[in-house]
Amino acid sequence: MVFSSPTFLFLFLPVTLLVYHAIPVRSRGRNAWLLAASILFYLWGAGSAILAILFVSLSSFGGAYIAWLIVRRQRQEYRDGEPRKISIPSLVILLIILVPLVVFKYLPQASTLAIPVLSPTLTALGANTWALPLGISFFTFHALSFVIDSARAGRPLTTSFPSYLLYLFVFPHQIAGPIVRYSEIGAQITAVRRITARQMGYGITRFTWGLAKKVLIADNCGAVANAMFANATNPALMSGTGAWLGALAYTLQIYFDFSGYSDMAIGLAQMFGFRFPENFRAPYTAGNITDFWRRWHITLTTWFRDYVYIPLGGNRRGIWVEYGSLLLVFLLTSLWHGALAGFLIWGGLHSLALLFERITGLRKVRSFLVVRRALTMLFVIVAWVPFRALDVHTSVDIWQAMLGGPWDFLSPTLFVSLTPFAIAALLVGALSFFMPSGRTGFQTVFGRSEPGTLSSFRWKTALVVVPFTLVVTLAMVLHSDFSPFLYFQF
Repeated sequence: MVFSSPTFLFLFLPVTLLVYHAIPVRSRGRNAWLLAASILFYLWGAGSAILAILFVSLSSFGGAYIAWLIVRRQRQEYRDGEPRKISIPSLVILLIILVPLVVFKYLPQASTLAIPVLSPTLTALGANTWALPLGISFFTFHALSFVIDSARAGRPLTTSFPSYLLYLFVFPHQIAGPIVRYSEIGAQITAVRRITARQMGYGITRFTWGLAKKVLIADNCGAVANAMFANATNPALMSGTGAWLGALAYTLQIYFDFSGYSDMAIGLAQMFGFRFPENFRAPYTAGNITDFWRRWHITLTTWFRDYVYIPLGGNRRGIWVEYGSLLLVFLLTSLWHGALAGFLIWGGLHSLALLFERITGLRKVRSFLVVRRALTMLFVIVAWVPFRALDVHTSVDIWQAMLGGPWDFLSPTLFVSLTPFAIAALLVGALSFFMPSGRTGFQTVFGRSEPGTLSSFRWKTALVVVPFTLVVTLAMVLHSDFSPFLYFQF
């Protein structure tokens, strides 16, 4: 069950909302109902894989207490009141939390490699058939942040296991983010959540906006991208025109798919009285790659910054530590998506671009904005190719076509994918390259409001736009085939 499925839109969400708002505001039954609905949501989509998130829940909740005790003892041992390095027991706790992620995400991929002893053993165990639990990277990072923040705070962030379970399980963010830290919503979980008409209107509007991005733009662009990448296995079907068109289509697909999910998650959270952090801020308007990563998947970027880059020294211990920390962060970012060659190439390209900008000082240049934005997007489009192709050979073939043509044809399958809906989606999606960089598309249409600061929300505009958009989008949902979100695989 996904946010864009008829089951969710016409059954699960209406029932969950009606029961939730029928329960008295001050009643603990609201949290209990939302937790039960979230567990059902995960069971519906993942079945027995719920054992993985339960293992992570128990190990991280208990681990937060152990980490707190360890840090308290360390602080008593040092005169300056702070431990000088992470302890072995604390590291073991974090590794235990990572066990399901390693087992289900990386061991199956290791079974396909020619690693003596390990690969045959994993194949014999059937590792290549193990299903990846939905959202495992996201809820694992939620759990890790809880343990680390508890240790840093000198106390567990909560002593209520039901509250912690709700934090991990709450269905708007459990599958594909945004990555929310307990410190950001812990007070909201325990507070009396009074939901105003403006909040509900904002939530419905934001959810509809995200649903339209997914169904009307991402899915139609995805049809074009899928046709091109399918052709990549046959050189006779590849052309420079087709390669660029397919790469552009995937660039739009992954943005509108993932940012659409984030919009829907933020909107859903508002309907239940929660405020989630923004995850995208017009990334395709970035003036350089450094700026791009301040705008793309913001919660993942800040997670690695706060828990990896800064603890390693960041930019405070000389350029070699700074550059080494940056390279490690992007290696981990690549591995977060998967231990496949395509992800590693994509991460490597971005890390090299970031290093180049730091060494040359280009990240501080403010002139020639149009040129910088064009070059940045050219790089981003090219770098998405291995992320989608996954293997080196296919990526190289597509890049060769992008550089050398031929430029005189489109393959039959690619031509057929260019339906009127797909062409319209490509044109509308391409507007994301040209919009003002200071605000998102949602803010442009509905006002510069964000969750929790809704004073500038243009509710009159929403009353006109939302009903029409929702009807068109729901019609497409009923007409089209099932299309999961791209980041469900992570």
